[in-house]
Amino acid sequence: MRFVLVFAYTLLMAGLPTYAQLAPNCTATLSGQIGQSLPNRMALPGATVYIDGLKRGTLTDANGFFRIDNLCPGTYTVEYRFVGFTTFSETIRLPLDSIRTITLQSDAVNLPGLEIHEHRSEARQLLQNQAELSGVALDQTRGQSLGESLKNIVGLYSIQTGPSISKPVIHGLYSNRILVLNNGIRQEDQQWGSEHAPQIDQFVASRLTVIKGAASIRYGSDAIGGVILVEPKAMPSVPGVHGDLNAVGATNGRMGAVSGYVEGASSTDNAFRGLSWRVQGTLKQAGYARAPGYFLENTSFRERNFSADLHYDKKQWGVEVFFSQFNNRLGLFRGAQVGSLTDLYAAIARPEPLVQPDFSYALARPYQDINHHLLKGRTYYRSETFGELTLTVATQTNVREEYDMLSFARVETPELYLKLNTQTADLIWEHPTRRDQFGGVWSGSVGVNALTQGNVRRFLFLIPNFRANALGGFVIERYARNRWVFEGGLRYDVRTLRAFFLNEQTNQVFSRAHQWDNANGSLGISYQLRPDLTLTTNLSTAWRAPNASDLYANGLHQSAVAFERGNPNLRPEQAFNGNLALAYAGKQLTMELGVYNNLIQNYIYLKPDSVPTIRQRGAFPAYSYDQVRALFRGLDATISYKLTNALTFTSKTSLLWASDQTNRDYLVLVPPNRTDNSLRYEFSTKTVRVSGLYVQVSALAVARQNRVPAVSREIRDGVPIFRGDFAPPPPGYALLGAEAGLNLQLGKRALSLIVTGSNLLNTAYRDYLNRFRYFADEPGRNISVKLKTNF
Repeated sequence: MRFVLVFAYTLLMAGLPTYAQLAPNCTATLSGQIGQSLPNRMALPGATVYIDGLKRGTLTDANGFFRIDNLCPGTYTVEYRFVGFTTFSETIRLPLDSIRTITLQSDAVNLPGLEIHEHRSEARQLLQNQAELSGVALDQTRGQSLGESLKNIVGLYSIQTGPSISKPVIHGLYSNRILVLNNGIRQEDQQWGSEHAPQIDQFVASRLTVIKGAASIRYGSDAIGGVILVEPKAMPSVPGVHGDLNAVGATNGRMGAVSGYVEGASSTDNAFRGLSWRVQGTLKQAGYARAPGYFLENTSFRERNFSADLHYDKKQWGVEVFFSQFNNRLGLFRGAQVGSLTDLYAAIARPEPLVQPDFSYALARPYQDINHHLLKGRTYYRSETFGELTLTVATQTNVREEYDMLSFARVETPELYLKLNTQTADLIWEHPTRRDQFGGVWSGSVGVNALTQGNVRRFLFLIPNFRANALGGFVIERYARNRWVFEGGLRYDVRTLRAFFLNEQTNQVFSRAHQWDNANGSLGISYQLRPDLTLTTNLSTAWRAPNASDLYANGLHQSAVAFERGNPNLRPEQAFNGNLALAYAGKQLTMELGVYNNLIQNYIYLKPDSVPTIRQRGAFPAYSYDQVRALFRGLDATISYKLTNALTFTSKTSLLWASDQTNRDYLVLVPPNRTDNSLRYEFSTKTVRVSGLYVQVSALAVARQNRVPAVSREIRDGVPIFRGDFAPPPPGYALLGAEAGLNLQLGKRALSLIVTGSNLLNTAYRDYLNRFRYFADEPGRNISVKLKTNF
């Protein structure tokens, strides 16, 4: 905290103009509102207003309003900017042109030069840090999974199960502590498993937004760690048919992907005015991933996805129907499959897998087959006097089949079959914004969220059949005046769970029921210290009720290659979260520094057991659900400095400290500290055919995770006993990467080309967050080529 205050004071005392230096007659004001060009004009919160020459600027508030005071009379050039929209520049004279109404045009097809932009969303959350991946920065990650894409954002990591399964981690928290909103719908896809990656097609998104920190007030219980919003491209408003086509190829695994969409909008002079549509599809396939020196057997995957969207928007109301289908078959690394205790310890001790095949696209047992269907309906009504009322309903079906290495029943049925059906409904009213007598602006919303879901299992037992229900209501209100923004929220939730079991002796079904309720609140404050410097803080609480896996898991989890045991006595988690962020946006230097503290009472986690479990299938690492008081503290720092007009240095550093305060020990699977630094050179050369040419080199350094429970091994009755983990954390590592890209104009068609190289030195290393780190190295050098064109 002392460091943050000193840092803020230093920037305040920097050589940029201060308010005290302004002349006494500089009393003019520039104010107004920024919106987007749509059939119904909507405000753009967080847009930038910058006065060239004065080096002064500001951001719009929750309703798109802005205000800059203490300006001298004269003529100025003002720029209005927002991610995904064409920058608009105009010349004004003050005090004559003191009130402006600005409309920005969407620029979603080609966004050259965009990077990851860190900011606090004024529209979607309670003054908490959020990060955004869009434009070219998102295009650079095409072909990767959602979890791998988000690792480019400071404070985000991923837990892996081999090279093909990646699960997002925010500030050390993952699985059911992170909500994923797929096109506005809470994704329910058996996310309790650490090797259950989100079943979302990354090509659907035109923007990935991450809220870092507890966000339960608006989005519901479970959002202890944060929220990931997968936001599709805005529907077309210009009549005609057009689309995009993406193609990706990679050397490691010889991966290939193709994805495209076609969309259109009806003419403004016919009976279907306001009608727009889009269809999208993705095909993706990869073979065995290659670690330095050998291939990882059976790490192939295949993906087939489809989505369709239909909108009908009128002046005051509209309706939407959206459908998506995700199909994925993932091979699991065979080197992690063992048949006895001796084989398990030998595999962990072996520097390389015993079996090292040649490359193949073959996909055999063990593997997981996942299908996820989502159907969404949304309708809204809005007016200046009433505000906006939105009703969203959705139904999802997730089918997960996990196949073991050997089928002892000699049949082709899966060993594990889970089918989860979920229905959700959200009713939200945003009241009209209003100004008070002091010039402040009030805005807010009230909403109700409901969820019901049922799970059906077949074949081997891991979790029981269950029925879960949830109902919650919230209220959020914001007040913005001058350089201050205050926001507060309250929420109340009720959740129920009933699990069903079969008594094998009596052949009778019996059940166990649970009910929990909880109230939470949030308070956020933002203050603009200077036009280029903003300080934001947030205090919030959040909670998460135990799920069926936490309580009643009891069996072999095929994909994780682990035996898991639940704990029926677990209590709900309760989080107390605080964060502080300082953001500076200058002409050469852009910086954001954030610190956070998240105390979680009754933190639930999978703790490695001392003795592996032996079953007919073989010997497996065993884990049991435990509960402790946990503390997560960390720092996120992003610094971008323009060394010259063409050369930019960017540094992104994530530091995290987590501890088990109950046992005065550390926690397992906590991300190690890391820093990612890059130099980017943008060529000024621009011709009729070539633009946006850049090259970039990067270096990623990840420290060894030393803050872990001590690992010890002893022999008891001839059986090895491990405590803390099955192996100590691997050493830290450093990876070199490079990238180049450009835009080509081929007649009327625009083509974007990006070439990316990762782990260029083919470094052999193991990542602490990979659950298969006991058995093999991470993938080695990879060169990928990404092409994008529009038609």
